[in-house]
Amino acid sequence: MKITDDYNAKYRLWAAKPTVVPAPAAPRLPDFKSKRFSSHAELNTWKLSALRRLAQLSPSK
Repeated sequence: MKITDDYNAKYRLWAAKPTVVPAPAAPRLPDFKSKRFSSHAELNTWKLSALRRLAQLSPSK
């Protein structure tokens, strides 16, 4: 049987030579305080700014 005919061949190839790649250190998350919002628009604005801050903290390669 050829490897191209075997659907599970790639899993056997991956299992034969496992490579462990360490994950990069996660950035420390800022402390989120309890907060109330008067509308969904206000929540979404705050969420967008929080995600932008987290994106700037993340290590880029």
